Amino acid sequence: MKPYFSNAFGIARNANQNGRTVELQLDFMMQYMDGETKMTKDGPVSASVRKREPMTSVLLTREGVVALIGLLHKTLGDEFDEIVDWCERQE
Repeated sequence: MKPYFSNAFGIARNANQNGRTVELQLDFMMQYMDGETKMTKDGPVSASVRKREPMTSVLLTREGVVALIGLLHKTLGDEFDEIVDWCERQE
């Protein structure tokens, strides 16, 4: 069986009229460089092209988001707080 992994992701948010999150969609993708060759009037031209291959999408309700954050906190312990602090400093 081919191993699958994700090295890129996207997030989409669906909110209600009050701006409160109702659903969160996590998209997991594999991003990689691939070689492509094109024929031109002067002959073949090769180039590296960045490609993005969708892997899967996960749709979470607000409660699912809370559960995921709780699991990450439980699994990572103090490191979770360090990661959150680092992310907040980046904004």
